[in-house]
Amino acid sequence: EEVRDLGSIVYSARTEAGDWDLFVMRPDGSNVRNITGTRKYGEVAPQVSRDGRRLLYVRVPRDEKVDGNLYGTQGELVLANADGTDPTAFGSCRDYPWATWSPDGKQLACLMVKGFLFVDIATKETVRTLPRKGFFQQITWSPDGEWLTGVANSFGTAWSIARINTSTGEANAVSRVNCCTPDWFPDSKRIIFSSRPPEQKTNDGYGWTQLWMADAEGTSRRLVYGEDGRHV
Repeated sequence: EEVRDLGSIVYSARTEAGDWDLFVMRPDGSNVRNITGTRKYGEVAPQVSRDGRRLLYVRVPRDEKVDGNLYGTQGELVLANADGTDPTAFGSCRDYPWATWSPDGKQLACLMVKGFLFVDIATKETVRTLPRKGFFQQITWSPDGEWLTGVANSFGTAWSIARINTSTGEANAVSRVNCCTPDWFPDSKRIIFSSRPPEQKTNDGYGWTQLWMADAEGTSRRLVYGEDGRHV
């Protein structure tokens, strides 16, 4: 009841037909609606623009298996209205991997093999580039425009949460304990992510992922939510 009217959540899920579609729901799980409904494609990796008006996602051919780690590099990038209407492919297949909105919705940042690529949406021209610094997936742009966060393997572990300055390329680790899927709090000073602390004795010795938060400088971290038997 407390969160029901605080906007909506867009997510990807399997349909009864076995493919992937995008759905919208209220934060309490009510008013679920399918907003893609295609059978030719699977739609995954949705991200809403910071103003709540636009949506980007990846469209994967139905006969291609969606990879739990590489989905951001599959298929073609699609831009649409937040309700799923007017979907338009942005480039060809695999042109813009791991795309994320700029705060004003006018640019995209993408994570290529050679580094970060910043693209003007209106012209599709490259605005600038940055070295990759070990980042390899799941990037999101901070609301203040100054940072990207993502998953990196250059801070002593294969799965670290890190951030990189969009102007200088300065990078730092936020959390080094088997972490992934980061996103920003609205203040751009804190990051929320999933983490798999060591020494758990379930899930075939690997442990279950929990929800954690940290300050973006990486000086403090704390558990938000965890549940035995579930990846959060």
